[in-house]
Amino acid sequence: MCAAPKSEARPEPALRPPEAVMTPEALSAFKASRLSFFRHVIGRMVRERWRIETVARALDARGRGTVVYRLENPGRPLHFVVFSDELPEARRTDRIIENHYDGEAFLCFGEVTEARIQAQRGQFADFLTGRADIESLGWTRVNRSTRVFEAVVAALAAGRQPDPELLAGAGYLVRNNGFWGNGRHGSASFQAFPPGAFLAAPYHADLLTLFLWRHFSHDLVEHMARARNPSGAAVLAPEVKRFIGVGNASGLGLVPFVIRHPLRVDHWVRARETAIARLMAVPARASDPEVARLAALLDRAVAYYASGVQVRAGIFQGSAGQVADLERLRAALAEFRGRGTIAGEAAERPWAALAAWAEGHLHREGLELLHSLLIEVYPERIGDLEGDIPQIVDDATDVDPAMRVGDLHALVRRDYDWALAIDLSAPEARRHFWYLSEDNLEPRHGLRSVDPGEEFETFVDVVGEVQALAEALACFDPASPVAAFLFAHPEHRQTVERVQATRHAPYGEVRTNVLAADFEPCHLIRFLLTQYGMEKLDPQSRLWVRGTFLQGAPVAEDLAAGHEPDWLFPLPPAS
Repeated sequence: MCAAPKSEARPEPALRPPEAVMTPEALSAFKASRLSFFRHVIGRMVRERWRIETVARALDARGRGTVVYRLENPGRPLHFVVFSDELPEARRTDRIIENHYDGEAFLCFGEVTEARIQAQRGQFADFLTGRADIESLGWTRVNRSTRVFEAVVAALAAGRQPDPELLAGAGYLVRNNGFWGNGRHGSASFQAFPPGAFLAAPYHADLLTLFLWRHFSHDLVEHMARARNPSGAAVLAPEVKRFIGVGNASGLGLVPFVIRHPLRVDHWVRARETAIARLMAVPARASDPEVARLAALLDRAVAYYASGVQVRAGIFQGSAGQVADLERLRAALAEFRGRGTIAGEAAERPWAALAAWAEGHLHREGLELLHSLLIEVYPERIGDLEGDIPQIVDDATDVDPAMRVGDLHALVRRDYDWALAIDLSAPEARRHFWYLSEDNLEPRHGLRSVDPGEEFETFVDVVGEVQALAEALACFDPASPVAAFLFAHPEHRQTVERVQATRHAPYGEVRTNVLAADFEPCHLIRFLLTQYGMEKLDPQSRLWVRGTFLQGAPVAEDLAAGHEPDWLFPLPPAS
């Protein structure tokens, strides 16, 4: 009897070329989706029914004191220990070098004793040089919102819910100032966790602390309201709790991260592009439930961007432009639902046709929003990618010394043609240099012709290094091994390693000159925040972006019940 023929894996549809995706402007247009880290974090906590219990609370009427939360989950129990304070407005800052914030906390394994709490409190007194204990996973800090926090406490103390318009403006009660973990301050690193553990995945500990700060902010305003009015204070309604997220402000430090981790960037972008390519190939009929779902999400997106979500026009597309594009997209989808056509043409694969129409008629942000919505509508087609995204990407690379110089030169010409085409002799092409500020311990960029300190320049100049490598390779024997080339030119080792490592990572390099005067850092800042899962972003200048995580997301009660509400484009709760 003949064996049945083996079924072959269906090849992935063609992906968009890197030149269409890997510019700062194109990356900046990406929108959060099911492939963002926070969606994976929340989904797993819901499936595993995590429980958050307050095991100790000692706060005064102004919210100063200590709170300890215990997190029950399928792995080892965790604790989140918060040191709550209230800084005078004049002392409140988001600078990394500051030692005191409105809230400081550590995430840890093990039992939490009073002696342990006091020991860590002492270490927090000098945040930059303090040391975590052996079971701590990381330290984190927040400040209270100057616009919203006191107004919410006052409303609850008066027995009413906070003003929805006020909440819509900022969307948070506290804003985060980062997470120092994975070995910082002596905390546990990834190697401390078994493969597959929740905290073994990149950024999961970081994002978990954001969720816990949000949870603490809800508790804190209710506690302070009760202190003012013990018998008549209101508690936050469930829909209000879900609408309140946690704030974040991110700046130039994210740009060197994107440039210096091409293999991670390729992993993330490739997953998104694979999902998009799969969905472009999906046939659909106007009567399909997925079409109705997409229409409902578009309706909600229009209402969301029209309800007070403000994005400053200029560097990014402003809110008014987004609403106008979404309405055009909604009309195009309505045509398909009514007549089965896109732009007057019959469409068996409507998403490819709709995306092509959007590319020609909308801002690129409208196109990328369409892509994210389609990823939401067809979760079963991208499930393997959802699981792949949070995997650790091994950034460790090394030189292949046996490769021939001619083959290396061919790689440079093939993969870095975009870098070779940039004219670095043009005026303003090398206006900036990047460095780590000794005063602020944060990445900065200075003016090359004005500021001192170029000798401390941080590597971000991929274009300059690749051009220098190409020039040196052109003058070397192409039949020689790379080892001989590097023996003669050791200054090019880092670039040789990068070129060899990215030969199979077409989405790893951002195709731009980061040193140029016209480079807008906020594009790459927004790209990385979107990958983490931020949905509400607003540039405060070309150098930093303010935004909100977790608006509309489940709260602790939802996790315990295994319930994840549909939290895309959350609208302000009713008055």
